[in-house]
Amino acid sequence: MSKQSKPDMPETDQATRRIARMSDVARLAGVTTMTVSRALRTPEAVSPQTLEKIEEAVRSTGFIPNYAARSLVSQRSQIIVALFPTMMNSVFSGTIEELSRQFLANGYHLLLGETSFDVEVEEKLLSGFIGWRPAGLVLTGSEHTDYSRKMLENSAAPVVELWNLPDNPFDVAVGFSNREAAYRMTMSLYEWGYRRIAFMNLHYPLNDRSVDRSAGYRQAMAELGVPVTEDMEIWVPFGVESGRAAIDRLTTASPRIDALFCSSDTLALGALMGATRAGLRVPEDLAIAGFGDVELASSVVPALTTVGVPRAAIGRESARIIMERLNGSYDGPPVVDCGFTIVRRESA
Repeated sequence: MSKQSKPDMPETDQATRRIARMSDVARLAGVTTMTVSRALRTPEAVSPQTLEKIEEAVRSTGFIPNYAARSLVSQRSQIIVALFPTMMNSVFSGTIEELSRQFLANGYHLLLGETSFDVEVEEKLLSGFIGWRPAGLVLTGSEHTDYSRKMLENSAAPVVELWNLPDNPFDVAVGFSNREAAYRMTMSLYEWGYRRIAFMNLHYPLNDRSVDRSAGYRQAMAELGVPVTEDMEIWVPFGVESGRAAIDRLTTASPRIDALFCSSDTLALGALMGATRAGLRVPEDLAIAGFGDVELASSVVPALTTVGVPRAAIGRESARIIMERLNGSYDGPPVVDCGFTIVRRESA
């Protein structure tokens, strides 16, 4: 076979493929390019019959609108940027799903980024994403670098901070009181008969949620008159393995601990595994509680006691606020409290 012969190559290869243009859509739909542009930008501005023809032509040609060019003209794209600490934690999945659903219904597209619990990483992501002129931004927490705050100010886009109730939100905050939630869970464990309550927290000093949960735990212990020794509050990286490994530390350093409150369900699930490996009965030898009420929390054995977080509600409220901020109709408070619940199951 000669070198020129390419039996597996389709007739239209990458070099000869023609990109569909708006004029192709207009010609196929029997309308002007201006009508196509109007239909793509504001579909309610054209008749349903015309819109149906244009949508069929778009699907037929595979036409993709040039949103980058459009954002240069309008100074705003149809993109909403949302940054989360990690995509490994399913506690955020309900919020992400609701954000995506609500924004898509309003003609916007969700662009996700992972900060790895690091404000410097958040800054790098913002410096790249803001250049695309996002219509709005959804950030997790209220801790940001000075440069990030300046970029957010210059973007002039509405900003919603998730998962906490800061005293001074950048724009609008939607979440719940992490301090109060940790306080209530600690007090609940005490009311259920546990006295030596340890706390396992995420080791990220600029994570305002971790800081507030630590404060809530310590406030409860102080009011109960139980001193918190160095080995009762441990700080670990995020992950199931951290929770599992912490059991060895706790049982070795503090054999009298009878309950472990974890600042995330991921850590708590790891602790459940570690307790099983160590031959501990849960909750008879050691009660375990988590934070977040992820889907797996109710399915493990024993089922996990945890702080229930309204993940979907936080997503819906955040999307609603950004949409109302974009059309100038939002007149609500700067901080929206979605609340939390204490969910008692078999592990405590």
